[in-house]
Amino acid sequence: MQNMYAAVIDNNTTPSYTSLSLLRELKRRNHHAFYLTIDKFACNIKEGKIEVNYQGKSIDKIDFFLLRTIGNSINFDKMEYRINILKCIEASNKLIINPIDAYLKARNKFTCLSMLAAKGYKVPETFVTESEFLAYEFIKKVGKCVLKPMIGSRGIGSILIDDADIGFRKIQDLKEKGYSLYLQRYVNKPNRDIRVIVAGDEVIGGMVRESNYWKTNVYQGAEAKAAKLPKEVEELSLRVTKDLGLIYSGVDVAEENGEFYILEVNSAPLWHGFQSSTGINPAVKIIDVVENILKK
Repeated sequence: MQNMYAAVIDNNTTPSYTSLSLLRELKRRNHHAFYLTIDKFACNIKEGKIEVNYQGKSIDKIDFFLLRTIGNSINFDKMEYRINILKCIEASNKLIINPIDAYLKARNKFTCLSMLAAKGYKVPETFVTESEFLAYEFIKKVGKCVLKPMIGSRGIGSILIDDADIGFRKIQDLKEKGYSLYLQRYVNKPNRDIRVIVAGDEVIGGMVRESNYWKTNVYQGAEAKAAKLPKEVEELSLRVTKDLGLIYSGVDVAEENGEFYILEVNSAPLWHGFQSSTGINPAVKIIDVVENILKK
């Protein structure tokens, strides 16, 4: 394929392992690769014309963008601004992977899980509210549950609650700070969960993340091991990715009593642990998919 111009969009000043992986694969294929931090974009709106630039320079020559993150700990105003900058880029017939609407659906756990539940996917019982008293009643009903940030990754900020009264104190604190409450029944998984990486119409691999701690994220110290995935998990991950409109994804699955539950779907999965355990570099498959899209 002819050389193209591509950009990885991230929130971090220094590229992460995953962003570097994408940049290196682009350069290996002799594409022109750029690393752009999302806070350096700007939009100029004039009659009949909307122009997005990067540090005052045109982005017209960029053929496609690989979106990694718009940032997590940002206020509503900044989030809306960044989302609309990306939508303006898409509106100018530029390809963004993952597409911004699909990225946002998966990024928000509430949005993602409610969509999947409506389509009949098996998900852990989840309760979302602003009322600490309703949250308290939910904890008493299900017993053990996890209090999670609605937006976030790597298990950061998630709290295991197995006592309703202790949980109520934690919930009150979050409520006073202005947070909504996202509670999920704890899935009694066998000290592990499954991460599946999907690119296009293909499951490129899977791993199990094992830990004696209740959190099974690699970032939280879990051990990643390559896994031969059950056919059911592969098919489930492909369907979920397609239904959310994602081009690639990281699907988190937990097994309980022989049944598989979708925990989360990541629209910008990290893959250091995955690549280390499986020897598979997702960047290769992701860029294969992007190149095929652009050929059409």
